Formats: sequence, C-alpha cells, structure tokens
Amino acid sequence: MNEQDMPIGFGFSLAMNEEAMNHFAGMNDQEKRQVVEAARQAQTKEQMDQIIKDIAHLDPLN
Repeated sequence: MNEQDMPIGFGFSLAMNEEAMNHFAGMNDQEKRQVVEAARQAQTKEQMDQIIKDIAHLDPLN
C-alpha cells in the first residue's frame, strides 16, 4: 500500500492524531486496506473523524 492509495483527507486527519497514526502504522496491509476503503466511503468530516477516533482507540495488542 502506498500513500497514493490513501484519500487526502484521511492522510491529513491521520497525521493530526499521533495515536491513530501509530496504530495505523502497526496494521498489516489487509487491515490498512480495510481502513482506507472505509475512509473512501466517508461522506462527511464527522464520518472521517470517527474513523480516526476508532483507529486511535484500537487495542495495540490486536
């Protein structure tokens, strides 16, 4: 997966949340693809914010 596959708004939102960025970096490629696909489906800022919050609050042991 490369940065070009990532929606711009998702990349910016992720960069603004260090915890979410760290969790995203620790995901395997399949998990990242699922999250990016969810971000592509987001139609509002609130939906994107929720995706970022969900990533930030993931259990790092998963």
